Amino acid sequence: MTSAAPLSFWNARPLLADTLAAGVLAVPILGLNASLRGPAMGLLLTVVYVAPLAWRRTHTDRAAVALVVPHLLQLFLVSTAEPGNAAVPFMIFALAAHGRARFRPWWLATSVLAALAAAVTWGRGEFEATVVIAGLLVSLVAACWSLGALVRSIGDSRRSAAERTLAVERQQVQQVQLTASEERQRIAREMHDVVAHSLAVIVVQADGGAYAAGMNGDPAVRLATAEKALQTIRDTAHDALGETRRLVGVLRSDSGDEREPAAGLGDVFDLVTSLSNAGRLVRMEVTGDPLLRARLGPGLELAAYRIIQEALTNAVKHAGASARVLVSIDHAPDFLTVQVRDDGPGSTISDGLGHGLIGMRERVAAFGGTLEAGNHPHGGFAVIARFPTPPGRTP
Repeated sequence: MTSAAPLSFWNARPLLADTLAAGVLAVPILGLNASLRGPAMGLLLTVVYVAPLAWRRTHTDRAAVALVVPHLLQLFLVSTAEPGNAAVPFMIFALAAHGRARFRPWWLATSVLAALAAAVTWGRGEFEATVVIAGLLVSLVAACWSLGALVRSIGDSRRSAAERTLAVERQQVQQVQLTASEERQRIAREMHDVVAHSLAVIVVQADGGAYAAGMNGDPAVRLATAEKALQTIRDTAHDALGETRRLVGVLRSDSGDEREPAAGLGDVFDLVTSLSNAGRLVRMEVTGDPLLRARLGPGLELAAYRIIQEALTNAVKHAGASARVLVSIDHAPDFLTVQVRDDGPGSTISDGLGHGLIGMRERVAAFGGTLEAGNHPHGGFAVIARFPTPPGRTP
């Protein structure tokens, strides 16, 4: 158990804690009252003066009213201080720390006036004694009130900080959800283009196969042409089916406008060339067996292209004009790995909440891959996306 655990226990049970504290204070007061007024009257006076402290935090203003009543009677009936007056400083502290804001000025004024009235009563007409007692009592009121106000201010600051932290956390969660939703919609639109293109190819090939089957000429040539069309239809339909399955559950909004064919790995060279022509030190390397690209499918190629595009954009923005950037594409039998690394100063932000990184993770996750983004051990910043190569036709 940590040292803060007992404090949290008592803070969660203010009535119990204040009742125990009032009981501790009542012990010496009861002893003094019993010796001055007798056991029965001493017990009664102790309860009247000390019992309101049990509600000093849960019902502060009502407890203060309950404590004011016996003190008013004391001013009219008794010309000396009572042991129960020791409860007053605790109640003044509670009013400043826990009382309602609209009543606090009135309670402060009441405390000062009560201190002055007590000084006049206890001074018994002697001016110097009255001034000394008034100074002591007013100073006590000021000290207790200031301490309570300080405690209230600290509590308000902590609550405000906690509320701001909670608000920031909620905003971050909402921003991540909103960004992820927007990215899913964009992915859905792009995949829609891929599927639509594939269906168009199927229609064209089907028409070609039907024409080949009905045309005149060598039967062997006709059969070969029809078989080629059917093979293309099968491969294209296989790819389109895979993209359609990934499309299920992804939110999208149809815009209805015509779009260019989806980009792929073949367009990465154009990206690199355009940046190089603009004066950026960007180069590209391809390793592995490029023929394995035939197994990727348009959707996966599009995701890899977008990740490279986003990573290059980030490198241009943040790495500096003199930074060198390497775009690497590795075709392995089981994985396609794309990497964009620069030798710039790296990044000081590690929360992973940037829009670019969220979009990259969405794209990689759609194909069961992994994404690593962060400062490289040898300097600079690197984005590495690894996609499992889908099983398919052998190139």
